[in-house]
Amino acid sequence: MKAVRWILGAVLLLLITITATLQLSPNLGSWPLAPQPPTPGEVTITYLGTSTILISDGETQILTDGYFSRVSIPELFTRIEPDQARIESALNKAGIDKLDAIPVLHSHFDHAMDSGIVARMTDAQLLGSTSSAMAARGSDLDEKRITTVQTHHPYQFGEFTLYFVPADHVPLPRPIEKWTGKGEITAPVKPPAYLGAWQEGGCYGLVIKHPSGSLLIQGSAGMQPGELDRYQADYALLASASLGKQSEYYQQVFYDETVGAVGAHTIIPVHWDNFFVELTEDVKPLPWLLDNLDKSFDALANRHNGDFVVLKPFQRLTLTPPESVDLPVDTEASPPAG
Repeated sequence: MKAVRWILGAVLLLLITITATLQLSPNLGSWPLAPQPPTPGEVTITYLGTSTILISDGETQILTDGYFSRVSIPELFTRIEPDQARIESALNKAGIDKLDAIPVLHSHFDHAMDSGIVARMTDAQLLGSTSSAMAARGSDLDEKRITTVQTHHPYQFGEFTLYFVPADHVPLPRPIEKWTGKGEITAPVKPPAYLGAWQEGGCYGLVIKHPSGSLLIQGSAGMQPGELDRYQADYALLASASLGKQSEYYQQVFYDETVGAVGAHTIIPVHWDNFFVELTEDVKPLPWLLDNLDKSFDALANRHNGDFVVLKPFQRLTLTPPESVDLPVDTEASPPAG
C-alpha cells in the first residue's frame, strides 16, 4: 500500500508540474510589431491565430483554414467538436459575414475541423486536399461548395489568383505524429471525434497573387524542395511552431525553399500563438513546453535581410503594392516620329 501511495503521489506531482508548465509562455518581448492602425491601401491581411488569415481587397475575401474552436489540451484526450459560439464570436469580431474562398492548408484538427462550418456560415467555396474535402463533408457542407485542388493550378476569385504548392508538415516526434494523424482521411469526419480522425492529408503552401501585392502562406514549417522556385511573393507568412526545435540545417533549407525561393521582402510569422485557449488580441504564444518562441523566430529573422514583423490577433496590415518597373526604351529601334 505504501508503494502504491508513492506511485500515486509521483503521478499527481507529475501532472501538477506539467499543468503548471503549460501555463508558462514566453512573451513577444522586443519582436517588432506591425504598425497600428494599418496604412490606407487596397489589400489587407488580418491575423486570426494559428494559420487562419483573412486577405481582403474590399471586394473579395479569402480566409485560410478558418480554425476558431481552439480546443484545450485536456479536451484533446476526449472526442472533440467545433465550438459554434467561439466560431461566431471570432467571425463577428473580425467583421466577417461573407467569404469567397476558404483554402485549407492541411487537414489536422487545428486547420480543417471548423472549415466546413465556416464555409457554410459565409457561403464560401472550400478548397483543399481530398482529406480536407472529407472533413468538410463531415460538416455537411454542400458538395458544390467543395473543390479538391490540383497543385500549381490557378484558382481565381475576383482579382486574387490562388496556387496550391506541394509542401510537408514540420517534423514532429513520432508519438505526436501518430496521435494527431499523419495519413489520409478516407471518409467524412462526423464530430465529435478523436483528434486523430482529422488526419494530416495533403500539405500545401499557398501563393496568392493580386495586382496590389503577393503572398506566400506556409501553414506548417515544412516544405518540398524546388516547388516554389517558379513563384514570386512580396510577403512570406510562415508557421513558426516547432521550427526552433529543428536542426540548423533544416532551418536553413526551410528558409531557402520558402523566403529565398519567392524573394519575399517581409516575413510575418504565423502559428506562434497558444491555440489551445480562446482567441483574443493579447493571446500568449505557445507555452515553453511546446515551443520556444525566440528560437523559432530567430530561425527566420536571423537569416533574413528584409523586414520581420509580428501581427497580433485581429490586427490588420496593408500590403505595399509592388513598385512598377519602367522598361528601357530602345530609341534607335523606334520608328521616327511623324
